[in-house]
Amino acid sequence: MEVKTGKVLAYCGNTTPIKNKNHQNQVDIIQAPRSTGSILKPFLYAASLQDGILLPQQLIADIPTYYENFAPKNYHRTYSGAVKADEALSRSLNVPAVRMLKDYDIGRFCSILQKTGLNTIKSAPDYYGLSLILGGAETKLFELSGAYAPWPET
Repeated sequence: MEVKTGKVLAYCGNTTPIKNKNHQNQVDIIQAPRSTGSILKPFLYAASLQDGILLPQQLIADIPTYYENFAPKNYHRTYSGAVKADEALSRSLNVPAVRMLKDYDIGRFCSILQKTGLNTIKSAPDYYGLSLILGGAETKLFELSGAYAPWPET
């Protein structure tokens, strides 16, 4: 993708005919919705910074946290206590990200994601809940590429 124009420069979808039963009718994963994993975390951090509710060096709690029917855990299953926001992002810590999403508001965040072009994230915010920031939604690679395209300019 060309960053300035958003023009697709190369694309390789299915490499075999759809009717080839040996390849079980492969899905073009560029067009297929896939779990977002942690890829939405930078959008939340950027929105929080832009709205003035977070500073890069601000401490965020990375401690065992329990919400109604949900207890986020970090990938490595340990906690770091108080961590700086920029460190929490660079380490992709789940617990601080969930805490930030709760503080920011899921509906408000979903609205921002849709404005960036992530149109597959269209269900009601309650459908996703706090797991939205940990991969609880799906998007397409094309949409994601388009949403990230302006970032090098900022």
